[in-house]
Amino acid sequence: MRTQKSIQFKNGNINLRIPREDLEDFKKDQVLYLSELLSWNNCDFIGETYCLNNFETGHTIYNWYMDCTYIFPWRELETLAAGKMVKLYARPVEDWELEIIERDI
Repeated sequence: MRTQKSIQFKNGNINLRIPREDLEDFKKDQVLYLSELLSWNNCDFIGETYCLNNFETGHTIYNWYMDCTYIFPWRELETLAAGKMVKLYARPVEDWELEIIERDI
């Protein structure tokens, strides 16, 4: 990863974008690159992938600095691979997520 291309807002929302010069690196290992990009924002994947609806899956991301979570739909990897921005919306940590965070520490 050559450059960090994300913006974190005061309300906890994050805009993610893969720089054009990094798109080839991103396409080689999308999950690893995304994980590194999230770590720049003090974020980690927690728990396991789960169903969001009948057609897609997602994963919860925890922001250690802002103490909030995000849902990352895995289909958004295609959006990032196209060089477009993905917005993650912050939401309060739920009780079941706290159990996962405490277990994974």
